[in-house]
Amino acid sequence: MLFGGYTQTVMRLGDPDYLYYAYVRSVMAGFAFLQKPAKNILTLGLGGGSQQQFIAGRFKDVTIDIFEIDPVVVDLAQKYFNFSPGTHGHVSIGDARRLLRKSNKKYDLIILDAYKAGAIPFHLTTREFVELVKQHVSPGGVAAFHLWEEKVNKYLQNQIKTIADVFPRTYSFNTGERSYIIFAARQSKWLSKEEVVARGKKIAVERFFPFDLEKLITEQYGPASRIVADELEGQILTDDFAPVNLLRHKSVQ
Repeated sequence: MLFGGYTQTVMRLGDPDYLYYAYVRSVMAGFAFLQKPAKNILTLGLGGGSQQQFIAGRFKDVTIDIFEIDPVVVDLAQKYFNFSPGTHGHVSIGDARRLLRKSNKKYDLIILDAYKAGAIPFHLTTREFVELVKQHVSPGGVAAFHLWEEKVNKYLQNQIKTIADVFPRTYSFNTGERSYIIFAARQSKWLSKEEVVARGKKIAVERFFPFDLEKLITEQYGPASRIVADELEGQILTDDFAPVNLLRHKSVQ
């Protein structure tokens, strides 16, 4: 599935559990940051639905909600990528920020995959939006933001600083695919690498992961993974200051 010039979803139809993109495998480390097993998950952005299908297949006791702005994407996911609404998650059509504002639900894990390189919606980058996300994260829960590297996203540091300013316990994983997963935890203490690795190992065994989650966390939880807003360069993005159009223009030069 292509969105403009960017590949959004790749799936092996004969092996739909195979996660083609490394960043999606990195997202699964979010389960290891949770203080308790996940019961409710929200994903912002559907694409082909491979991520949701993987979660639904291995966490059958979890409820998945999906916010997708484009109904055509849902139709294509059903037609070509084996996605089944209801089985793989409940889909709500509309802008993620508006849908969040209307919702009273809290989630153990919120996955934000709505930041396409070169097409990042400014209203999903600001402090006000991140605060709205935090309001919907359960105590002990985590929001996972998929952000592109600076070569294609000139305000990456601004985004990370904004997230870390709202979530004091924020971690960065380098996916190795020109992007990062930022785990923003609604928690009172930092989790050590050893704790997260041990949880990842347990989850992978219990949930029959087809890849080595323990190794992934060991490699990606590095010395610089813990993010503190005051130590970062850049500016806090707000609804009154989010120079996305200018920075997006710079990113394609």
